[in-house]
Amino acid sequence: MSQGRYGLPALYLTILLLALTGLYAKVIPLDAISIIQLRGVVAAIALGAFGRVRGRSLSLADKRSYAGVYALGLLLGVHWVTFFHAMQVSSVAVGMLAMFSFPVMTIFLEPLFQGQAWKKGDIAAGFIAMAGLGVMLLQGEGGTSGAVTAGVFWGVCSALMFALRNLFQKYRFSHVPSDSLMFHQLVMVVLLLVLFVDFPGVARLTWLNLLEIFMLGTFTTATAHTLLVYSLKQLPAKSVALISCLQPVIAALLAWWVLHEVPGPAVIVGGGIVLAVAAYESVRKQSTA
Repeated sequence: MSQGRYGLPALYLTILLLALTGLYAKVIPLDAISIIQLRGVVAAIALGAFGRVRGRSLSLADKRSYAGVYALGLLLGVHWVTFFHAMQVSSVAVGMLAMFSFPVMTIFLEPLFQGQAWKKGDIAAGFIAMAGLGVMLLQGEGGTSGAVTAGVFWGVCSALMFALRNLFQKYRFSHVPSDSLMFHQLVMVVLLLVLFVDFPGVARLTWLNLLEIFMLGTFTTATAHTLLVYSLKQLPAKSVALISCLQPVIAALLAWWVLHEVPGPAVIVGGGIVLAVAAYESVRKQSTA
């Protein structure tokens, strides 16, 4: 098996790990920014320790690389904050599904990085996936209230930051090792948010809460995002974006299983559409590998 064929398995594992994020957001008794900053601290320590064990330096080649990678970290930090804020001002469903407009953004933006024309099939697949997510959004989110509008706005802002970060990462920093890329982005996130942490709330955390933060930082942040960086090196960004639409579907299933949040008919129908698009993109990528 060639190295490139590990891209899809890495992406599938990434999606599963990232789908767990919503569960931790529900059970950790802190505000979103505090959770994000703490997950960044844990993840940075985990990646640093992993690099030390492997005998690898996580340093970058030059000052220009540091400036670029830390700019990526700024995009990542804004993406995380606006994503969690979208869920706070509306609901988890609205925030997550609005953020998953990033596949369509990626499809339209990636040709600008490649110097290529848009492909009708990719555009169609992106809008079909968005239609599926839109159907899911109908479940229990009727009307056009201010809360829903705000959630969609911040979710779309989050999506734009995520799409730009992924594309710049793939096409401008593909030469930087995945763990080094993620480590320095996490350091930027930690520094960006440290002044906004609810330290009294952190002091009240139980040992179980601390374990949950450790799991969030090591597995759903350090491991998941390093695998995402790797998959972006192996696969087209649009394929990563479309297949990643599986994440809200898996997150809904996990919430059903763990939190007993039963998905309604709209979630099931919309999720089926998303699954079909992701399966199509996966098979198409495997057939051309």
